[in-house]
Amino acid sequence: MFCERYDSFVEELKRRGFTVHDAKDGKDALDIALKTIGKGASVGCGGSMTVKDIGLPDALREQGNEVFFHWDVPPEKRSEIFKNAAFADWYVCSANAITRSAKIINIDGNGNRVSGTFFGPRRKVLMIIGKNKFAEDMEAGFDRIKKVACVKNAQRFGLKTPCVVTGQCTDCYSPQRICKITTIIECLPGFVQEMHLILVDEELGY
Repeated sequence: MFCERYDSFVEELKRRGFTVHDAKDGKDALDIALKTIGKGASVGCGGSMTVKDIGLPDALREQGNEVFFHWDVPPEKRSEIFKNAAFADWYVCSANAITRSAKIINIDGNGNRVSGTFFGPRRKVLMIIGKNKFAEDMEAGFDRIKKVACVKNAQRFGLKTPCVVTGQCTDCYSPQRICKITTIIECLPGFVQEMHLILVDEELGY
């Protein structure tokens, strides 16, 4: 199960305007995502190991969707991809943490990923969230982000930040720091038509 007292957790998410889908594993989440987005829609992807690991960008392309994912292009083309992703019909990503009180926390370096979750024309958003992202409260949510998500991503990128060496956030001043922008979504954002959360009973991503 994604978390204890799952039914009441889902009810709180629904009260806040989110559409919730249950998935038993990554493959199930992929199937739900493809059906929810449907054929023909354009899709922007935020940087997400979860989205990449379940194979969603390639599966969407095979389904006939136009996909804008900056990890799939060389650096010189990323500015154009960022812009196209921001204006796509759908935006897909994961969450760094989700709390029992239905707060969705994300931390970003550039801002393209977090901004895509709450702003854009005709915006529909889909987040695929593994059970390892669940936190009982805000403090626990930020704790897992700082000790797990940010550290692993900085290590993956080979950045020169203290956390790469120590494995712990030190609130550094490094220009390569990736935890610069924090967003907390508490209810369906005003510019978002639909926000779908696929809660996966499997650990996915960081």
